[in-house]
Amino acid sequence: MKIIEVKELKKSINGNPVLKNVNMMVFKGEIYGFLGKNGAGKTTTLRIILGLLKRDGGEIKIFGENLSRGHFKKIGVMFEYETLNLEWTVLDNLRQTCYIYGIEKREIYKYLDIIEFSRNDVYKKVKQLSKGMKRKVSLINAILPEPELLILDEPTSGLDPEMQLTIREILLEFKSKGKTILFSSHNLNEVQKISDRIGLIKGGETLLEIQIKKELYLVEGNYPELLDNKVKDKNLYVVDEKVIKEFNIQKYQAIKDIEELYIKIMGMEA
Repeated sequence: MKIIEVKELKKSINGNPVLKNVNMMVFKGEIYGFLGKNGAGKTTTLRIILGLLKRDGGEIKIFGENLSRGHFKKIGVMFEYETLNLEWTVLDNLRQTCYIYGIEKREIYKYLDIIEFSRNDVYKKVKQLSKGMKRKVSLINAILPEPELLILDEPTSGLDPEMQLTIREILLEFKSKGKTILFSSHNLNEVQKISDRIGLIKGGETLLEIQIKKELYLVEGNYPELLDNKVKDKNLYVVDEKVIKEFNIQKYQAIKDIEELYIKIMGMEA
C-alpha cells in the first residue's frame, strides 16, 4: 500500500524554482530516508506534503487520497526547527498534544522514560532547554499519538551519539508495528542502518529512488530497459544482483554503502 505518492512536484518561492521535479513513493511499513545537501528542497517537499505550502504543480496523495484534515490524526511530525511553544513548560506542550489527540496524560511519562528525559526538566519552559533537549521534546510530541505515519526532518540533529541510538531504536520499534516513517537526514550512517529505501534529491529534482536492504551495483552505459533504475540526467543505473543476472550485464561496480552511493551520484557534497 502506498502511504505517500508524490509525482513531478514543482514549487517556486519569490520567483526562484525550489522544486523542479520531485518524485517519491513511500510504502506502508517502511522507513524511507530522504537525502540531499542543504538547499536541495527536502524541507520544502515535506512541508508541501503536509499541506503547509501550496505546490505549483504535480500530484500528492496521502494514504491514497488528497490530503485532508482527517489525515492529521494519523500523522506525527517533527520539524528541523522546533514548533513548540517556547513560553510553555515541556509538560504543558505535551499535555496540549494529549488534549488534541485524546491521549491519556500518563502516556507522556512513558515516553519521557524511553527518551531518557529527566522528569525534573518537564517543568522548565522550552526556551530554557538546550538544543538537544528541545529535539527530545519534539520527538516525544510527534510519537505520542502513535501515528500511522511519522514525518521527521533531521530528527537526530544536535543529539549526542547515545541519543541517536535511542532514536534509531524507537523508529525501528515503530516500524515493527507496521507503521511508516519518512525522514530527512545528513547522517548517512544513520540512514544506512535503519532505512529500507532512500530518495536522493539535488537542485529540486529527484535523481534516484532505490531499495537499499540488498547488495547494489552501479552500471554505466545505455540500458533503455532499466529506466526505473536510472539516475536522472546521467548514464548511470543502480541495480541489484537479480538485474545483473537477468540482463547479463558484464561491467558493473559493487557499492559498499550509502556513503559511496551518495558520492557517486551526488558528487562530493555529503
